[in-house]
Amino acid sequence: MARLYLLRHAKSDWSHHGLSDHERPLNKRGRRASAEIGQFAATENIQPGLVLCSTAVRAKETLARVLEAGRLDWPVQYEPALYGAGVQSIVQIAIRDAGDQESVLLVGHNPGFHDTALALAADGDPATLEQMRWKYPTGTLSAIDFTCPRIGDISGEQGTLTLFCRPKDLD
Repeated sequence: MARLYLLRHAKSDWSHHGLSDHERPLNKRGRRASAEIGQFAATENIQPGLVLCSTAVRAKETLARVLEAGRLDWPVQYEPALYGAGVQSIVQIAIRDAGDQESVLLVGHNPGFHDTALALAADGDPATLEQMRWKYPTGTLSAIDFTCPRIGDISGEQGTLTLFCRPKDLD
């Protein structure tokens, strides 16, 4: 069964007025939330076959803190095209770069990640689906399971939302 994890970067710092959007780092709350998600991922034994991460500073910093806090050793590839990507691009990046994998974790941005989760998660716990439909907050980790065996086979298939973990759920 193929599994697509989506991790939206944690809360970023808007106080650096001279930085481009791509260069914005995490703020204190974002750093703490990233660590909490990392500890959660370790506890839940989340083991993606590959991690594809946006090259935006806040996405890379989110991933680094997740890996450090969870003491996780996931294979990572940085993908510039995840920055600002929409649903079709996000799915195609996953298929292209992790097609032979059973699972992939993407680290990136809204609105693309929220839209992708909405487009792909056709089933799951109704209350959790409603939470996801309402909002996909910063630092949120979700998982969508598909009946096909590999990420490369998910094109056109809708899956089941099996995880929707917001940082506030871990406080």
